[in-house]
Amino acid sequence: MVRFRSFSSRLWAAAAVLACTAATASMTANPAAADSDQCPSGSFCVWEQSSYRGDFRHYTSSNPNVGDYMNDRMTSYWNRTGKTVSVYEHSNYVGCMFTIAPGQSEAAVASHFNDKMTSLRIGSGC
Repeated sequence: MVRFRSFSSRLWAAAAVLACTAATASMTANPAAADSDQCPSGSFCVWEQSSYRGDFRHYTSSNPNVGDYMNDRMTSYWNRTGKTVSVYEHSNYVGCMFTIAPGQSEAAVASHFNDKMTSLRIGSGC
């Protein structure tokens, strides 16, 4: 009988661990979607953190220098301009990194592009 209780206790403990693991996994939040209330229509929006979090700026025209705050801080973006947007590593449209189609968004840019945007051009490709 002691042997049965020991096995039974271990079985219940294993079941409890599995239940806790499943509950924890289901509580993990999904990444937030780009918020249309935060990013106005007709704008190119950039966030300093992944999944459209943290401080952000929005641009409605080309900008040879995105300014001190967003310089080298872009991690996620959403192009709501209706035009192609090109993102550059340096000021004055030097060092094109990639071109973004209208409507395209990215919750986390590739690591080799992360925190490198300095200028952007709306309405043209690289």
